[in-house]
Amino acid sequence: MQNLEITTQEGTVNYYEYGDNRNPTIVFLGLAGNGFYSFAELVPHLKEKFHLIILDSPGHGKTSAFSKEDDYLFSNVATWIHHVVGKIVQGPFYILGHSWVADAALHFTRFFPEDVLGLILLDGGFTFPQNQSEMTFDYAYSGWNDYMEKSVFPDESEIFQEYQTYTNQWDYRKEQYVASLFNKRQDGKYELVVSKFTVLAIIKAFFKEPFVEAYPFIKVPTLLIHAKHPENLDVARAKGALQLRKNIEDISIKAVKDSSHMIHWDEPEVTALIIANWLIEKIKLY
Repeated sequence: MQNLEITTQEGTVNYYEYGDNRNPTIVFLGLAGNGFYSFAELVPHLKEKFHLIILDSPGHGKTSAFSKEDDYLFSNVATWIHHVVGKIVQGPFYILGHSWVADAALHFTRFFPEDVLGLILLDGGFTFPQNQSEMTFDYAYSGWNDYMEKSVFPDESEIFQEYQTYTNQWDYRKEQYVASLFNKRQDGKYELVVSKFTVLAIIKAFFKEPFVEAYPFIKVPTLLIHAKHPENLDVARAKGALQLRKNIEDISIKAVKDSSHMIHWDEPEVTALIIANWLIEKIKLY
């Protein structure tokens, strides 16, 4: 593993690199925008066969934040990805996005199809918010505003107590991943690295640039891997899967049993196997 940085017009970009660059490249974009937090569980199962580039997204991890709200529109994040990855990787690659960054990967594929060999959506880009009837803009925006206001903790033990509810496979490694999301303030309390400004700008992006608008432009092989829990999202999942099948010719959809949104924490080996088998099949075909 190498933890590397490059400098762009927008500031510093932090990323992680694993594997042999002669192998097919997968660019990873993760939940909370923090590459270490998002994908450390998947890496051991993929790095021998693939070249992995894991980015910290703008305003997350160790990557500089954008200064303007509209910079976080998915179309603009797509342009940022194009410029950044162009400095790191030669030639087209596979791109994987988890959670909100699946939408960024989706729009990147729409706007820069020549860069993409295949698209992997990891429990994102197909339900929130358009297929969840309760997710009006006001509801989502106020909810995330409240979450950011409350996400200050007196010590790491309280952080871990909350975050261990996100997975059925909590262990000391997850504590390391979660700790990377927080900074210790001068008063001794812990706050998220990502700012409320960045998070709320992203929430606006979901409503300004819906994922369904990108679907008709996706012409590359696409894989959706989704969770089975919570069950109250089953209707939204079914609706999103139908939209994908109607719009994308080469689409594969896989559900991972006993998993929640952090699929690759709950079932890292299963998730990695689905990804690897799909990639190997597509590489042989194309």
